[in-house]
Amino acid sequence: MVFTENRRIFWNIVFTYGRSLISIGGMLLISRWVLMALGQVDFGLFSVVGGLVVFIQFTNNVLAGATTRFYAFAIGEAKSEDNKNGLEVCKKWFNTAISIHTLLPLLLILIGYPIGKWAIVHWLTIPPDRIYACIWVLRFTCISSLVAMVNVPFTAMYNAKQYIAELTIYSMIATLCNVIFAYYMASHPGLWLTKYALWMCLVTIVPQIIICIRAIIIFQECKLVVKYLWDKIYIRTLLSFAGWQFLGAFCSLLRSQGITLLINKVFGPIINASMQIANQVNAGTSTLASALIVSFSPAITTACGAKDYKRMMSLAFGACKFSTLLALIFVIPLALELPYVINLWLKTPPPFVIGLCYLMLTYYICDVCTTGNVIVINASGKIKEYHIVLSGISIFTLPAAIFAVYLGGNVYSIAVILVIAIILNSAGRVYFAQKLLNMSAKHWTKEIMFPICSIIFLCAIIAYLPHLLFPAGFMRLFITVMFSECLFIPLAWFVVLNTSEREYILTKIKSIRKNKVSI
Repeated sequence: MVFTENRRIFWNIVFTYGRSLISIGGMLLISRWVLMALGQVDFGLFSVVGGLVVFIQFTNNVLAGATTRFYAFAIGEAKSEDNKNGLEVCKKWFNTAISIHTLLPLLLILIGYPIGKWAIVHWLTIPPDRIYACIWVLRFTCISSLVAMVNVPFTAMYNAKQYIAELTIYSMIATLCNVIFAYYMASHPGLWLTKYALWMCLVTIVPQIIICIRAIIIFQECKLVVKYLWDKIYIRTLLSFAGWQFLGAFCSLLRSQGITLLINKVFGPIINASMQIANQVNAGTSTLASALIVSFSPAITTACGAKDYKRMMSLAFGACKFSTLLALIFVIPLALELPYVINLWLKTPPPFVIGLCYLMLTYYICDVCTTGNVIVINASGKIKEYHIVLSGISIFTLPAAIFAVYLGGNVYSIAVILVIAIILNSAGRVYFAQKLLNMSAKHWTKEIMFPICSIIFLCAIIAYLPHLLFPAGFMRLFITVMFSECLFIPLAWFVVLNTSEREYILTKIKSIRKNKVSI
């Protein structure tokens, strides 16, 4: 079968949705069993100690995004220019990425590990008998982060070439392995913190090695060329682009990890566990939407490189619309039955966890509705002013949270500040997408946000009716989900999607029935 770009996008979405469904189920089982095995204190400690190397992981993500962008842009340029020249340009970007992703992670580990160890021993709120175990958690996390970062040039090529379906297979296998190991932990009581960290290290490293070997085999661009390794122009261009992304990501990191440390110092590791569970619920509901974003992002960047701006804008608005709808499919019924679901899932949830889940779900919906705007801005490369302004919003979130705690606020006040910050960030994305690339804010408001807000309101009111007739329990949960989905799906179909989008979906359904996926 010959894969056109649209066909590859379609199958990438299908595979990533399959992975997402497995991830949702896996997340529910893994979180429950790991919490049972570790206990609330060790569960919170794993989150805090893992966060000590998040700077390395976030640097990895920034450079991975920048590398994927330049790969995809070069692939797009090659479509309208000489293909052989485009291949050589991609090889240059690959070798540039190899140089950066080999030296930088080693430097970060050499600096970050001693600082992290000092924080565990002298600064964080950790029971004395768990300090040694936490140091091993830090070591295993550093190793897995190092391997993942060195492997970025290979993983980024998969994404840029839109070979995302293969990556999802490795992810699904890893999730299934984690489910099995988490069950084993829960059924064999003991001190699992260090062994769990070792397992997470191994389950990260093994797929990365396979990805590296496969990339060398299937991609012509993934070949080492000594003369391309230290090309100053390419290194300067990549680091310049990544530098502005780094600014925005660093401020977000300072906000998120600073708040994690603030919660640990003021409220203790049990409240860290509550926040971690809220984030996991948020991640579980976002898996389908994230799958769509991953599938569309390289296609949008490739369209930008090929100067096909009409297609770029169409894909970007589609990413905003579909990612928000896919998130709401889970968020609306979950929000209506959240107390029952949390108690059924965790049996004895940590304090504040239900309220934090509500706030973090709100945070995610406010974030996901502007994903297309973010992708378009990054694809264009016009990111300097955008990151300066939005970084300013992010950087003031932590001082605001500290001030709220100083005034006597609890952990809810911190989460509310996070929600306000993401609303301001999303507004900034819409503004800069219009200013820099003429991505209409009016169209985004009228065709995406207004219809989506309307159906959220209607679905929430009608799906709440079972609460007036039935007590909390599985029967009410089932009826609420049925009410919600039976109303949400038709409203999304007729109110949010336009005629061309409905026709596209119907065409894909007919193609699947005929075992033909064609555009």
